[in-house]
Amino acid sequence: MSLNETTLRNELRGFDGDLYLTHLFAPAASRPKLLAIYYAYADMARIPHMVSDPMIGAIRLQWWRDLVAGLAEQNAGDSPIGAALLDCPVNFDIMLQLIDGRQSELDLDEERSLMACSPFCEGLGGAFMNLSLDMLAVEDPEIRQIAPQAGHGFELLRLTPIGHPRMAMAAHAFLDTACKRFNSLPRRQRKAALPAFLPIGLARYQAAHWPKQKSLLAYQWHILKMATLGRL
Repeated sequence: MSLNETTLRNELRGFDGDLYLTHLFAPAASRPKLLAIYYAYADMARIPHMVSDPMIGAIRLQWWRDLVAGLAEQNAGDSPIGAALLDCPVNFDIMLQLIDGRQSELDLDEERSLMACSPFCEGLGGAFMNLSLDMLAVEDPEIRQIAPQAGHGFELLRLTPIGHPRMAMAAHAFLDTACKRFNSLPRRQRKAALPAFLPIGLARYQAAHWPKQKSLLAYQWHILKMATLGRL
């Protein structure tokens, strides 16, 4: 394991325990690439929650825009994540969609609601899923058709504030439908894409029990069960 990979993995564990756990089930050859995308997603996702002034958040997102522009010119800068992404088959237009979606969250000037969040969650979550599938070299059109719906529910649940059951129910509906569509495919189709869909299956499990939270052990067991059975 490279120093960059070790650094990113340790930081991802602190940023997002769910993505940290699920990326470990990717094949060894794809794991560093999926780690890089999950790290990028998790780092951007925490920006709106770290800043009290949207302008500060916009500056951090601009750092990501500048990094993506540099990567397009094969310039990774001096950051571990830049070096990691340079070794990945990153679609830079989709990466910019990820940044734009997070900017939309940052720009919310009202209480988070289903009406306010759903429009950009679809693009943001879809970009996240498509980048993840790219890292696994999954081009199956049926899998790709499920990705936007899965990503929409995934992102919507993560933005659901306590006290908004309608938003949580909408997220669960997207996640449940996406999981059922995924499970209906033959096992050979599901196998390659499963690591990218483990966060979706876990999110459905969390949405079904929202707003209650299960123990870390329960989440770990659920991920292991999905990975073993090959179904969400």
